Amino acid sequence: MAIKFDLIERGVDIRGLWWPGSGVTPRHVLSLVGQLPSESAFGASVRGGPEFRAWSPQMHVLAAIANLLNAANRQRAGKRGGKPVITPPSSTTRPKPTRVLTVAEIVRRQQAAEAAEQARNNPT
Repeated sequence: MAIKFDLIERGVDIRGLWWPGSGVTPRHVLSLVGQLPSESAFGASVRGGPEFRAWSPQMHVLAAIANLLNAANRQRAGKRGGKPVITPPSSTTRPKPTRVLTVAEIVRRQQAAEAAEQARNNPT
């Protein structure tokens, strides 16, 4: 959904991939998705969800600067360390990527399954 939203914002309807003669190709869509900014809905969904939409890398740096300045001011005033003024959302741990099968491996598995099926059907 995030990719669809971002592409519609840029005037590209992803449904055009299935319309003959639309001019929208998978390569075109992938090139657009690859250039989406980190503040986009897709970038936020990759980082953990919609709460990350406003948190660009620049915002993370600004939050770190504000927290460091707050800690420095507390130290100069002789106070113990306190909580950060700004707490960026913590990213969720993403599951490990699943194993990708190559075309050659899929063909080998299909051939092995067919050979096993033939051996079961013709026990000679």
